[in-house]
Amino acid sequence: MCRELGKNIENDSYIMYSGSITVFLTILFLLFFSLIGAAFENVRVLSSAGYLRTAAHSAAMTVFGDYNRELYADYGLFAYGGFDGKGVNELAEEFTDILIENARYKPEGASKSYGNLYRFQSVEGVVSEAGLLTDCDIFIKQIGAYLKSTAVKDLTEEIRNKVSGKSDNEHIQTNLALTKEYEEGRFDIPKEQGAAGEQPVNRGDALGQDTAGGNPLKVFTDMMRDGILDLVCNAGSLSNGVIEPSGSSDVRLERDEAKSKKDKAGAADYLGALMEEGGAEADVSVAANEDKSLLAKGADKIKYICYANKQFSNYTEDKKRTTKYGLEYLVAGKGREKDNLSNVVNKILCIRLLLNFGCIVSDKILQEKSFITATILAGFTGMPPVIRAVQYTILLILAFQEACVDVTALLEGRHVPVVKTSKDLKMKYEEICLASRNLFASKARAYVKGGGLAAADISYQQYLWLFLLGQSEEKIRNRIYDLIQYDLREKYNQSFSINSCICQSRYKVCYQIPFLFGNLPFVGGNSGDTDVRELEVYYEYKSG
Repeated sequence: MCRELGKNIENDSYIMYSGSITVFLTILFLLFFSLIGAAFENVRVLSSAGYLRTAAHSAAMTVFGDYNRELYADYGLFAYGGFDGKGVNELAEEFTDILIENARYKPEGASKSYGNLYRFQSVEGVVSEAGLLTDCDIFIKQIGAYLKSTAVKDLTEEIRNKVSGKSDNEHIQTNLALTKEYEEGRFDIPKEQGAAGEQPVNRGDALGQDTAGGNPLKVFTDMMRDGILDLVCNAGSLSNGVIEPSGSSDVRLERDEAKSKKDKAGAADYLGALMEEGGAEADVSVAANEDKSLLAKGADKIKYICYANKQFSNYTEDKKRTTKYGLEYLVAGKGREKDNLSNVVNKILCIRLLLNFGCIVSDKILQEKSFITATILAGFTGMPPVIRAVQYTILLILAFQEACVDVTALLEGRHVPVVKTSKDLKMKYEEICLASRNLFASKARAYVKGGGLAAADISYQQYLWLFLLGQSEEKIRNRIYDLIQYDLREKYNQSFSINSCICQSRYKVCYQIPFLFGNLPFVGGNSGDTDVRELEVYYEYKSG
């Protein structure tokens, strides 16, 4: 009995000992398996970010591969969208679609895709930051890259020393003021005082024969009433286009002057208005020439001008753009194309007038001839200052007519001397009352058209560069936007907007990844629970 009891006790102890080992090994196995599962889960979650980042970067590159081909083909600029309402929202949608496709990629012959390991849920891409083409830093980078690829031309050396000297504007304005009083009849002798008062002085016979062939002041006034453009080009063939602003510039549509105001104007009024409109621009050009540091500081401005020169048309060079006078628009910024050309022509006329006047006024023969004419016209006043003022105005008219010859030649693509001597003058004093567009055109043919440009000569295009140097970078940049948008709208798609062209983007990717071993002991959570994660991807069109 005792032996059997002892045997039972030994069997129970053995069973208890054996069972404790089994429980211990089971716990140890579960702990080891949970450790491996947790490590695998952790590596899986962490590696999902790298896998999805690679897929997202590829998606960002692919989306930007759908760039605006018209914008690149015509202007060498890379940007996404800009037409048919294509913008940030569409960019995010396309990015997300391509990202999901990349994440599901399955190599040929594989049973499952690589992304099957991660089992992504709710993958979504959001554009957190977008860089537009109209951002000045982005735009200048793209222009710089474009110019590098097309060999930048150094404009600074070409335009330096093209305009020299400065006329005494104050002295000219004083004489114009006296001439205006003469034209208004303020020095006329009343009829009742004609017998008792001072008799008109006619010194023509004493000084020599008047070769003007009439009254230059009246002829000039009649000539100017038809408009300056009619004097230097065929105004009937000019573009009548109207440029629409892109929303970032100051395009102005200006009305023409009232005809009644023109009918009352005299020679002094026309000359004064011309000098007032173009004189400031001439001073800017001279200042740019004298202060070389100004050009050195404007490296970005030079890039804009180089780019515009390669892309946009002007009166003498057609680049097959919708706007025929694109460079003129960059200078003047007016809505009507004809107004832009007129503005540039007035500026050049003013510069040429002042330069030619410096040559003419120093010519003794022209001084004598003009004094004879002035004495015949204003000698009755008996006032030497008035006679001298009329003489100066006559010389200014001759300088203006010479300037019309110069501008006609420039508009025909010819080159004219920057500063003339007496032998370079094309207009003769005897032709001062015979001036017309046909006469100017015939004399302009004496200048060289195209070909090599002498160091002392200047072209129409170089005058445009000079005027552009006087504009601010912001104005040039915004007006370039206007021209690009207007041209692409007219040629391809009316919905195109340069303000919605995207060149760089930062994406925020949100996704969920489920836990596969959530039910394991010591791990916590449940299978099917998800971890919400985020990552960022940045991509841009490379410049330079």
